[in-house]
Amino acid sequence: MKILVLDEEFPWPLNTGKRIRSHNLISRLATSHDVTYLAYGRRKSEGYVALNDVGIKPLPVTPHVPPKSGPGFYARLFANLFSRYPYSVDSHYSADFQNAVDRALGGQAFDLVLCEWTPYVRFVENTRGITRMVAAHNVEGQIWERYRANERHAARRWYITRQVTKWRRFERQVFNTVEGATAVSEPDANTLRNFNTELPVEVIDNGVDLEYFTPGGVSHEEKPRLVFTGSMDWRPNQDAAEYFVRDIFPLLRQQHPDLAISFVGRNPTASLKSLEKIDGVEVTGTVDDVRPYIRRSAVYVVPLRIGGGSRLKVLEALAMKRPVVSTSVGAEGLEVKDGREYLKADTPLQFLTQIDRILNDPSLTASLGEAGRNLVERRYGWDYLAGQLDNFIARLVKTK
Repeated sequence: MKILVLDEEFPWPLNTGKRIRSHNLISRLATSHDVTYLAYGRRKSEGYVALNDVGIKPLPVTPHVPPKSGPGFYARLFANLFSRYPYSVDSHYSADFQNAVDRALGGQAFDLVLCEWTPYVRFVENTRGITRMVAAHNVEGQIWERYRANERHAARRWYITRQVTKWRRFERQVFNTVEGATAVSEPDANTLRNFNTELPVEVIDNGVDLEYFTPGGVSHEEKPRLVFTGSMDWRPNQDAAEYFVRDIFPLLRQQHPDLAISFVGRNPTASLKSLEKIDGVEVTGTVDDVRPYIRRSAVYVVPLRIGGGSRLKVLEALAMKRPVVSTSVGAEGLEVKDGREYLKADTPLQFLTQIDRILNDPSLTASLGEAGRNLVERRYGWDYLAGQLDNFIARLVKTK
């Protein structure tokens, strides 16, 4: 088949969950299909070269997406009040990208257009005669609902409420436009089916590189350390870090005065960097390799209160046999059981209890680690998941 992928960027380097998923699944599709990847980016950039190297044809469009800071950002937020689209959809739309899509579709007979993020369906909403599919990495309206539930500032809550309304309307439109969709969890898939009961939806779980994330070489520090990894320019991760340091870490330090925590991930905000003023808190910023930080940790924590889909970060920790303590949101969408592959904690006191259990019981660390590694080997390898995706696309195009 000839497949045209539309995305916000070329998925490289592999330092975000979305990039990891997109690159691993689509590079495997490219072994048996002709794949063109149209995204904001520059010719000969690292991402451009990385796609070329795995047999994907990159089509770059001059970057357009504006920064989320400065006076211009707030002016765009204000202007968006008068748009029918959510802010993320408006900010990712450009005439240059639309023209590039139109040229690509006019120049080749593609069997499938795969939109690697829901906002990019806007570029093909009026296209006919071709199978259109969206990869729903998250249900965006649900994420914004959770933003609202955890927002204390009245003005921001008012603005978020309007984004929730726009996302609900936009997602209903999207999933009544495309011919098929993938979700990363069964709960997300059911939400998409509620938008359109006739829409073919396939659950393609998030995965993990089982040869890269291995359990060997665990090296604990003399003082116990916790770790959380993730892109620190993503708001749910920012909320998780601030929540942990504000509400959970002080309780833990009363019990374990030498305890430390590392927040590992790219582009932390100034607010997150300022957390390092607190004794025992490390905010690394971008690192070349997250594995040493995971290996040296006594506990991998996932204090997420906002989000959707499922967390690749949890799978990476499980693959390395690290004990995981996570909120229900953090473990959402994964085939994990509390007490078997991870320990659940939805309040600060529960985090205190569960982390204390692990720090005082080496046998619990070992049993959680074994169960976690067994699960990811059985269920979450990328080759297996890419095969599921390939089969779904074949059925979708044939039905069309």
